[in-house]
Amino acid sequence: MARTIFSALETARGLTDSGARPRPSVSAIWSALMTGRPLPGGIVPDAELDALLTDAAAVAFPRQAAAASAPTGIDRRADGARVRVIPSRGEAGQSYLAISFDDPALSVGRLIAVHDGAEPLEIALPAPVAGTVQILVDNSDPILVALADTDARLYLV
Repeated sequence: MARTIFSALETARGLTDSGARPRPSVSAIWSALMTGRPLPGGIVPDAELDALLTDAAAVAFPRQAAAASAPTGIDRRADGARVRVIPSRGEAGQSYLAISFDDPALSVGRLIAVHDGAEPLEIALPAPVAGTVQILVDNSDPILVALADTDARLYLV
């Protein structure tokens, strides 16, 4: 049944997207999400992608109304998790990306940030320790810009 649905969606997309740049199929995106592989290139953020990511995600962060600025001041919350950026005291120009889970047993493999008009950004996540994941990132890393963007949607998959 899933194959029939994906086939129908692809046919409909082909009819409406004629002349547009090639896009990865819904089934290719879903397959990547379910198997932990990187998302295919050429993804155009739209409601269909948001629905796929929401279905696949353990935690989905909607757009945030509160302003945030990189590299400090970023603190995003959703049911099930909190994402913060904490400046590193030992490494100038770097910060910790800290993800805390409400359920310490929850484990996800990556953070995906989606902003209209840009391909999604992905960052692989290590296994949590005591319900928290910490990654040291450079302050110029595009993921920090995405986290600070109040229009970006975040997904923990």
